Amino acid sequence: MVRETLEVELCGFRLRTPLVPAAGTLSREELPEIAGAFGAVLPKTVTLEPRPGNPPPRIAEAPSGMINSIGLENPGLDAFLSELDLYDVGLPVFVSVAGETPGEFARVCRRLAGDERVAAVELNLSCPNTERGEETFCSHPPSVEEVVSACREAMPQKPLFAKLASERVLENSLAAGRAGADALTLINTIPALAVDARTRRVFLAGGLSGPAIKPVALRCVHQVSRTVEVPVIGCGGVVSGTDVAEFMLAGATAVQVGSGSFVRDVREILEGFLFYLQENGLRARDLTAGSVPLRRPVGPPP
Repeated sequence: MVRETLEVELCGFRLRTPLVPAAGTLSREELPEIAGAFGAVLPKTVTLEPRPGNPPPRIAEAPSGMINSIGLENPGLDAFLSELDLYDVGLPVFVSVAGETPGEFARVCRRLAGDERVAAVELNLSCPNTERGEETFCSHPPSVEEVVSACREAMPQKPLFAKLASERVLENSLAAGRAGADALTLINTIPALAVDARTRRVFLAGGLSGPAIKPVALRCVHQVSRTVEVPVIGCGGVVSGTDVAEFMLAGATAVQVGSGSFVRDVREILEGFLFYLQENGLRARDLTAGSVPLRRPVGPPP
């Protein structure tokens, strides 16, 4: 009965819960203990070649959240694939990938296309693009469409998710859908800055995550899910079962838990969500894609 209450379907996968770890927040050592809370596994973002990441400091506290600038530190695709079996806990494995050019993205996807251990791929579309100078990578629909199209061609069979920033989210979501994305993950971190008043210097420039960005993420999920005809995976500020319910009411089919897992046991989040469902006589799939309407529909920004 509990499983039936929590189960959702995403791109052909029957997930036993709607929760998925956000890329970069899952502890491999902790995974066997907490795997029961998740419907799928999503390890840290991987790139074609190893990346050392950014020098410290990498993390700063912020009101209702945190700022991070990790720099996509990872051992590279070869090393990642050699350790992929360690993420096998009986759940679908979604792999987050990044690159500095459309060609790099496509090369990673081509390698993953033939690996039966990989259930789906999520494109992390928020990296620097050395081919376009200082322009933020995939901040405009043409670049989003270019990357997703290249990856779709390189990996025609497996489900392809596009993780997008809040910037131009509707236009970029439409572009990703046209290019063949099977689902959209909304949203990535929001650009932010921490300043140290004592040293009178910038302490850290990076991405803001946590409850502070939840209202922005909810609006993006609501707007896109009612415009683009692919499932939406909500992400941004989830720390409770009520947060999960709100994202699904806004239109999300599944929900990622990121920095919230640093301060809250994901099993407690799932328990809170289950309590909400049982208290209201609902199943998770009753909420999926906004099947329970919001009292006041949200229109386009003024």
